[in-house]
Formats: sequence, C-alpha cells, structure tokens
Amino acid sequence: MKANQKLSLRDDDRGDVRMVGMIVGVLVVIVIGLLVFTEVSGSITITSATGKTAHSNVNTTAQTVFTLAPIVAIVLIASIILAVVTDFGGSGKGGL
Repeated sequence: MKANQKLSLRDDDRGDVRMVGMIVGVLVVIVIGLLVFTEVSGSITITSATGKTAHSNVNTTAQTVFTLAPIVAIVLIASIILAVVTDFGGSGKGGL
C-alpha cells in the first residue's frame, strides 16, 4: 500500500470477509478466555485468608468482564450494519 492511498474496505471485496473473520475471532477469544479462566481458577487451592479474599475479588471481577464481553461483539456487528446502511445512499460519504 502506498503512503498516499486511503485504506477503504468499500473498494475491496475482501473487506466483508475480513470483518466477519474479525467478529468470529473476537467471539472465539472470549469463549477460550472464559474456558481457560474457569479451569485455572477452579484448580487453585488457597490456604490463607488474604489469598482467599483476593481470589474471590478476582473471580467477581472476571464474572463481570465475561458478562460484558459479548457486548463488544454486539457493538461490532451494530457498527458494521450501520456502516453498510449509511453506504446504501451511494454518496460515498458514509460506510466502510
């Protein structure tokens, strides 16, 4: 890509495939992260009270993060839909 060229997915037929791949990748990373965290967190044995408190805090925070993580995928899908819809006018101002 030359320095003076603008990167535009609108002019590239492979852009849609890249966007779908990105969304699938984000979802796969979320699921794998959840599975790995659950397995690792469940296998930890803690004897001290301070360690148990820290472990509980980490689990609470992780549950919140993994609850909110699918919202990232929803926002990605919504932004792609908005980009496609704004490009329907054909003015070339909006969209991808």
